[in-house]
Amino acid sequence: MYRRSMKPHRPPRSNEPRKPQNCFKHCAFTYTVKLGDTLYKILSDFNVNIHELKRYNLHIRNLNHIIPGDVLCIPKPRPYCSFLTPTDSAPLDSYVVIAESNGIYLLANLPSITELKGDFDEYYAYAVNPFGKNFAKLSCISNNPTIWSGQINMIELNPFTRIYVSATNGKKKSDQANELILFEST
Repeated sequence: MYRRSMKPHRPPRSNEPRKPQNCFKHCAFTYTVKLGDTLYKILSDFNVNIHELKRYNLHIRNLNHIIPGDVLCIPKPRPYCSFLTPTDSAPLDSYVVIAESNGIYLLANLPSITELKGDFDEYYAYAVNPFGKNFAKLSCISNNPTIWSGQINMIELNPFTRIYVSATNGKKKSDQANELILFEST
């Protein structure tokens, strides 16, 4: 009786180094794998996590099997926090700071919503990237100075994420920044 091997069929491994078509220069730099490099060593040396590395290296199907000569796109470190850019509609002496930690946190020095010209009754923050979008209402946490805060969940801050802060009319609210945009990421 003839028995077939139960080993799964695997295509032969190529020893040709893999290179990306391009790396996004504004958010990544290249690194060529050297003899003796391991995935763990690369993750540690560049302080990136496996999920970020996978996202930037779609040309390598399995990062556990890197070979010398492979070219990796290494994400540039993101700042822990940064300021959003005011638009022409932003009130004078106001600012918005964002930070990421299990969501996008916003802290804003904005006047009371009633001080804005127009039919506005709420501040909202919006985050949009190719992987999704979400929004959050900002809440006033201090009146002297007037400080607002909010957290946008279920979306990560990455080089492709655009953040907007706008004044809206809650009765006409939508899931997009479509009213008076005060701040935006650049």
